[in-house]
Amino acid sequence: MAIPDTRHSLIRRLVDRADASAWSEFCTVYEPVIYRFAKRFNLQDADAREVSQEVLLTVSRKVESFDTLANGRFRGWLSKLARNAAVDLLRKRRERPTGGSDIFWLLSVVPAFDLEPSQAFLQEARHQQFHWAAEQIRQSSQPMTWQAFWLTAVENLPATDVAHKLGMNVGSVYVARCRTLARIKSLIEPFLEEDAS
Repeated sequence: MAIPDTRHSLIRRLVDRADASAWSEFCTVYEPVIYRFAKRFNLQDADAREVSQEVLLTVSRKVESFDTLANGRFRGWLSKLARNAAVDLLRKRRERPTGGSDIFWLLSVVPAFDLEPSQAFLQEARHQQFHWAAEQIRQSSQPMTWQAFWLTAVENLPATDVAHKLGMNVGSVYVARCRTLARIKSLIEPFLEEDAS
């Protein structure tokens, strides 16, 4: 199983619109992030999906000119694109009383978290990165190993209960949990390194 590209190398690969593997990886990791970010603006499902598609189209048109020196971190740039697309859609579809100003209307519909959009976007990105990595590891794990990990690490059940439920000894449950967690972390690490740079 290949370790996912860091964002910098993935960005470079996205410049080639024919690189289906890069676009598939990018969409798998980031489309759900953009969607959930858009839902924070109280958009309906169809509108949040429209925002996601608009952002992906914008990335495809502008990724070639993305410059970390001029645009900052990729995550920040992407969150700004998502925020702008959500606000633009809200403006197009707004229903507000006549006589009100755009600024007061926007303040009423844009959630307070938007004061730090890149942090909200980061939270969504981390959530999706974990699910992506967990699914990669689940597919290559023995079912019993995966269940031992999931029940103890995610559902927070005591190892003794999980061992009894799965017919394993407690030591084996701990080993399964630690090894699976280490494999997931190894897949997520390139994303975390990018966030730190």
